[in-house]
Amino acid sequence: MSHYYTNDDTPHAYQRITHNFRGKNYVFKTDRGVFSKDAVDYGSNVLIETVLDTVDEPSDFIDMGSGYGAISVILADQFKTKPLMVDVNRDAMDVSLENLDMNQVTGTVMEREAYDSMDMKADLYITNPPFRVGKKIVMEILSDGFNRLNEDGSFYMVVQKKQGMPSYKKELERLFGNVEIARKDKGYYILKAVKENEI
Repeated sequence: MSHYYTNDDTPHAYQRITHNFRGKNYVFKTDRGVFSKDAVDYGSNVLIETVLDTVDEPSDFIDMGSGYGAISVILADQFKTKPLMVDVNRDAMDVSLENLDMNQVTGTVMEREAYDSMDMKADLYITNPPFRVGKKIVMEILSDGFNRLNEDGSFYMVVQKKQGMPSYKKELERLFGNVEIARKDKGYYILKAVKENEI
């Protein structure tokens, strides 16, 4: 898969943010150059809520484009399971390791290149994709999700209509043979697909 982010030597600008989810406060360290550094974005929050409301507790999950780890930390804490968090931004990976520790959650943070070289599967694959890098990369993430899921595993993504929701929905239908809009909230769509029995 193409790599969509170039690591650079931009000076750090660390800050701590707090996100309340269902009555519990989660604390995150963020940095300049990571997505949504000032607050957990609305789309990610809708994705977290939808997954918790519609998925039986998974034994594991992959968070593709995990950033500083907000989605993984909250889901791992709520599900009491271990995430595999994958990103290409080393600054995001560094703070996500700290965020796992600060929130007393266990997980694995992996650079995209190492992830691509390993054959691993999961029951759940989630992504808030890096739409800014273009449709080709996002389509590759959808394909990766299909390939990495166990049988009966679920794929979830958050996308706005203006970001190309209809075309991603169509691609998920092509890959999985099924797709549904699991939730729509203030312009954010949560698309869900299930990897069914391969005959």
